[in-house]
Amino acid sequence: MTGVLGVKIQYENPSVKEFKQFMKKIGEEEAFVNVVVGVHIPTKLGLAKGIKHDYEKVTGKKPTNIRTYIEDFKESWI
Repeated sequence: MTGVLGVKIQYENPSVKEFKQFMKKIGEEEAFVNVVVGVHIPTKLGLAKGIKHDYEKVTGKKPTNIRTYIEDFKESWI
């Protein structure tokens, strides 16, 4: 993202508790925060490893690579 956007992007790895506190502090609803946490827990636990080909199987299309996606939606990111 840094290379495409021209802005340094740094990944932070907060604990679930820290993340929830931050999200509530910026005004997100607790129900939404809980859904986001639930979606990301498997990733934090290392259960989302590997590449899946489900998108291509379902749509018959190749997925967009991350660089192209960031370039296409650059205005949404900055």
